[in-house]
Amino acid sequence: MKSHRVIILLLITIIFLTTFPANSQNYAVSLQTATEFRSHPFTEIWRGEKKDTMFQSCVLGYAKNVTIFTPNGFSEYAGEKYPVIVTFDRNGVDLTNFLLHSVDILEMAGQTPRSIVVSIESGGEPGDRTKEARWSIDGKEANGERYDRFVFDEPMPHIIDKYRGGKNQVIVYGHSWFGYHTAMILKNHMPDLLGVISASPCCLKDERIDEIVQAVKECGPLKYKFFLRIASGRDIGDDLEVYRKLKGRIGMLRLPENFDYKSTWYSAAMHMEVPVLQFIQLMYEIYADWACLAFTYSDPYNNPTFDDDQLYDSLQKMPDEIYWIHIPISDRHLDWRVEYHRYIKDERVTLECRLATWKFMVSRFGETPELYFNIASYYDNLGQSDSSEYYIRKCRSFDLDDDLKGRIKELEKEVG
Repeated sequence: MKSHRVIILLLITIIFLTTFPANSQNYAVSLQTATEFRSHPFTEIWRGEKKDTMFQSCVLGYAKNVTIFTPNGFSEYAGEKYPVIVTFDRNGVDLTNFLLHSVDILEMAGQTPRSIVVSIESGGEPGDRTKEARWSIDGKEANGERYDRFVFDEPMPHIIDKYRGGKNQVIVYGHSWFGYHTAMILKNHMPDLLGVISASPCCLKDERIDEIVQAVKECGPLKYKFFLRIASGRDIGDDLEVYRKLKGRIGMLRLPENFDYKSTWYSAAMHMEVPVLQFIQLMYEIYADWACLAFTYSDPYNNPTFDDDQLYDSLQKMPDEIYWIHIPISDRHLDWRVEYHRYIKDERVTLECRLATWKFMVSRFGETPELYFNIASYYDNLGQSDSSEYYIRKCRSFDLDDDLKGRIKELEKEVG
């Protein structure tokens, strides 16, 4: 019986050894195809530029590290004013990166206009952060009033002047101790701001909460929208108690016209998650009216007109009435208008509408070889060779890269 078992085992071993190399090779090939290594396509979190600077503060009596992030395409269009988003706690790198990435993604999607982000480092020595955030009612070791003057009297005028920041387009964000500090600036700056975001404000005494509520009550009718957002979670310390008091007392007010207020409790969120959940939602809400108008322009199905200039100007006036400031529909929305013309079934209408939009972009944003090439290509599709040749010549007047040179040569063959 044992000899039979030995023979069977030997046969199995021989079969395995003679077949395994070929099978293993095929198996390896199939695995290689299915599990090809791919590195992560890491991208920068901010597509624009940044400027690190040290502000020697006369108000504080010491210097503060401040970083100014300018958006992609900054200063391309003359006269454009940029919203300014002020954030504290620059030294909290992970959260600062999240805020930057959120602003960049929203702008890239056309949901918000191009914005400048100002990130201010808090503290310095241990304990300095709370000194800068707290106000005088909290005791001797409190620089809140001076810190508030520093922000609005020193960096902000510089940014508004040098970086073309919109004076009435300032949004201030703060978390935790600076959620408290940010809520307090309502007392001094509310009519001059576009929005205030207070995430998990802590340590607010009843007297200070009363001052905030009184500032809201007395601000009077507003010419343009003002946004106030307060949020907390299942949090530490007295955060939830402060949130409930602010929510309850402001909620009882008859809010002024154009005062857009919302409070949010994230029931399962801890202290550091609240700003992540709150910030991007408020940025969406602030610019929702503007984005709706921009997308109305972008959608040629509802507006298949050749007169882009008239349509653009009619929609562009509306944000001025909503926000009382000029927020331009960006070139991104015009690009989408060109793209979305593919939904128009009449091919000739699609061609002529795209031509109209590209010509309008040239008149509004300036000449580029890419725009001229697009116009020349579509004139060729319409069978208008003279017009196509005219725009090819305009395209060739630029310093062109090899790719565009090659495409122009191909187009010239078709036109010729």
